[in-house]
Amino acid sequence: MSIELGLSRVRKLLKLLPKAGKLKCVHVAGTNGKGSTLAYVSSILNEANIRHGRFTSPHTMSVNDCVTINRQVLPMDSFKKAKKEVQEHNDDNGIGCTEFEILTCAVYMIFAMEHLELSLIEVGLGGRLDATNILNEDEVLVSAITKVGIDHESFLGDTISQIAKEKAGIIKKGVDCVVDSTNNKEALQAIREKASHEGSPLHEVSSSPLTRKLIELSPLKGKYQEQNLAVALEIVSLLKEKHSFKISDEAIKRGITKTSWPGRLQTVKDPKTGIEVLIDGAHNESAAIELAAFLESYRDGDKGIIFVVALTKGKSVENLLKHIVKADKDTIIPTEFSPPEDMPWVKCYDTEYLAQEAKKYANLGATDIANPQDLFAHLQSLKQQGDDRKIVVCGSLYLCADILRAIDYAPTI
Repeated sequence: MSIELGLSRVRKLLKLLPKAGKLKCVHVAGTNGKGSTLAYVSSILNEANIRHGRFTSPHTMSVNDCVTINRQVLPMDSFKKAKKEVQEHNDDNGIGCTEFEILTCAVYMIFAMEHLELSLIEVGLGGRLDATNILNEDEVLVSAITKVGIDHESFLGDTISQIAKEKAGIIKKGVDCVVDSTNNKEALQAIREKASHEGSPLHEVSSSPLTRKLIELSPLKGKYQEQNLAVALEIVSLLKEKHSFKISDEAIKRGITKTSWPGRLQTVKDPKTGIEVLIDGAHNESAAIELAAFLESYRDGDKGIIFVVALTKGKSVENLLKHIVKADKDTIIPTEFSPPEDMPWVKCYDTEYLAQEAKKYANLGATDIANPQDLFAHLQSLKQQGDDRKIVVCGSLYLCADILRAIDYAPTI
């Protein structure tokens, strides 16, 4: 089953689900930053005792962790039961929904049954034709668009303007929309035009003195998190001012302090070998640029970095490596990630191909690393030989997930 954008199948399927009902949502699109933004919002809502659900994609460590209620992962049996029910309706009626469309319908049904005060919905791909965009204008309280960059060109177009138009497709008539004002001017223009056409108030936000003060409370690393927090705070402000949600300043501060988002500039340690690595899901050029900015201060003086890299087929190896590696100091270890569950369309480049590409940018390390256990054993061997360079794992969230599973990481999502 592959990716097929469009809303007609989802519309048919939802009509067949008697348990599905109206939701009250915050709907967020963007190339990068939407997950972090919703992580901030969810943590703040949790501290304000507002019963809410959150749907993000892809999943991190297990298929059900894409769905949380009050920051608790939906139990696997509840997740599988809902998906099975939706799948049966799809099959019995020959609708032909994709895997992500089945998942989206199942999540919307779960959220309706849970009688939530608010649902936080992250767009899967694009916006205009994404399955999550089946929401009606009376179901969306606030929409938001984070950083827009070049990604998924075969589906969304190959210019910032085209991609921004697709993202702006989530803007609903008369519904407030928050946008990261540091976006490219072509992206902002496309978003402004859509908001104007829909008569939707557009809130263009950037980091402020308050944001810069509050970001100091955040455990999430990276300068770019200031912008994600600015978008999150504006969403929270609109929920308070226009939709009567009771969220105190103290709840906001506590929420920021307790925010977590696995696989984004996250330092983890393997308990067996004691090897510490920085993992980051950077997989497109915009994210690579942000990772490179972080690494400038993360690097240990003149020492190089050992990069462990895997990428999904179709992603640009060049657009990742040219920003993050320093040819004379760094080493790249190419590897592969395990097939993500329930996502058969996701394939990674094989190690041989990555090795050929990687050696154009830096020294090539081991090319026989098949899994995280092999990786940590190899890294331990290097350390014992006196190589004390820092280690960065990047290129794919699926690779980050493999690392987290290998160390038995227990996420707080």
